[in-house]
Amino acid sequence: MADPVVERLRATGVFRMALPADLGGLEADPLVQLRAVERLAEVDASLGWYASIGSDGGYYASFLEPDAAAGMFAADPDAITAGFVEPAGTAAPSGGGYTVCGRWPFGSASKHARWLASGCRVRGGDEGGRWIVALLPHAACTVEEDSWQALGLEGSGSFRYRAQDVHVPREHTFSFDRPRRTTPLYRCPVMYRCTTPGVALGCARVALEEFTDLLTSETRPTTAGLPRESALTQEALARAHAQIASARAYAYTTVSDLWTTLVAGNRPGQRERAGLRLMIAHVTDMCRSAVWDLFRACGGAAVHDHHPLQRRLRDILTLGQHALASERTYQLAGAVLAGLPSQDIAL
Repeated sequence: MADPVVERLRATGVFRMALPADLGGLEADPLVQLRAVERLAEVDASLGWYASIGSDGGYYASFLEPDAAAGMFAADPDAITAGFVEPAGTAAPSGGGYTVCGRWPFGSASKHARWLASGCRVRGGDEGGRWIVALLPHAACTVEEDSWQALGLEGSGSFRYRAQDVHVPREHTFSFDRPRRTTPLYRCPVMYRCTTPGVALGCARVALEEFTDLLTSETRPTTAGLPRESALTQEALARAHAQIASARAYAYTTVSDLWTTLVAGNRPGQRERAGLRLMIAHVTDMCRSAVWDLFRACGGAAVHDHHPLQRRLRDILTLGQHALASERTYQLAGAVLAGLPSQDIAL
């Protein structure tokens, strides 16, 4: 993402939307956050992804001691946080903190991030094997800016990055199983995922809009008549409309129900958390299916690089490869829905 674009995005306040209010953030409810990301993704999927990932720092701050969170975020609540929270690195206990080493993939927004949330396994000591997330300063990491040549989401800057023997104070680390704030937005440790389906929805919705515009603006008849008069085209349009609308309703209903639970003072259990993850996978699948059908309905014209549906297809296919949209999600969620306990703290 180009620097001027990121600065304009920063000026909207989207990167502070999940940050606690006492740190200068908006502490916006998750439905507002979801809609913000969806709207940005209608402009460009990478823009929505940047906002979704870059605003996660607000949730990470809720896992830190108040003084540590204030020191890291209060002076610049619009700071971008990036990273890869799965434990791809190592953390060796040392001097009131950890010595962190590792190389992490998919560091979306890492070029512009102040903090890189980097998942590690603790090696040695009483904590050996524990999964923690270390918030590494950008200056302590090397971002491999030539490492993101991808099918889609080309503007997301999902570069690999690495760190070698970086000392991280213990207060700059956290674990998802130990939330510190009890206000509604931070009561569930995986709330940061609520914006994820907004990217797929925004991408699919604009693909539907562009497809409709192409149909209504094309006045050159083919051997079968005008494109909008084709029964196959009409069917593709109707099916995509229904798929995207139902996926959107599913997303907003799931997030709304989760928010209602939190505001009532309750902590979501494994079933609710599994439901959130299942929704993300299914919404992504439905949006991908809809965009693919629209792309096919465009015929040979869609193979050209300048065709708008090709860009949307590449973006949605890339989104569909994310871990939260994988087949494993259905297996994890299905086991919980069948009444089996899960040991996955990231569920």
